[in-house]
Amino acid sequence: MRSGMATVVTGFEPFGGAGSNASELVVTALAASEDPGLATAVLPTSYRRAEAGIGDLLRSHRPRRVLMLGLADGAARIRFEQVALNLNDALAPDNDGEVRQRQRIVAQAPVGYWNTLPLGRMAETARALGEEVEFSRDAGGYVCNHVFFTAAHLAATEFPGTGTGFVHLPAVEVSDKRLGRFVAIVRSWAADAQGAPSPSRS
Repeated sequence: MRSGMATVVTGFEPFGGAGSNASELVVTALAASEDPGLATAVLPTSYRRAEAGIGDLLRSHRPRRVLMLGLADGAARIRFEQVALNLNDALAPDNDGEVRQRQRIVAQAPVGYWNTLPLGRMAETARALGEEVEFSRDAGGYVCNHVFFTAAHLAATEFPGTGTGFVHLPAVEVSDKRLGRFVAIVRSWAADAQGAPSPSRS
């Protein structure tokens, strides 16, 4: 039986020596609104700890949707990641100093899972609020993809009907007016929990 929580939104702490992470800034702003239908969390940029964190969130809240946010440094547009890959493969260490290359995330799981959030509507919302979007094949091989795949696998095996998806945000600072647009966009996405989520291959 589900709780009353409609949506979980997560971001990540800074990594790679950066002083901030756009996803953390957005999630922190959303948390301040104290929306009763919304749970937020800033995950550690750590394979092990982030995996535990996203699992705890799904099991505690049993949400309708899980929207995971990350930082795409150097990106100009909001980026919708279409597939969660069953693969850790990155040269960069996580914040615990761990490097994972050419490793399956779950040995007996599928090669990937589709983003099951309503990407078409989400893109329309972002454009209406002044941001351009793009669609990317997958979320890479770092902690972002690890969390996306973990959540999608849990949805497939333990929480059927829960939509999962990952979106990368361009870098912004606290003083950047663009941050306010990101917060408004993500708040609108979180509020749009109508209908059952279905696989999107936009």
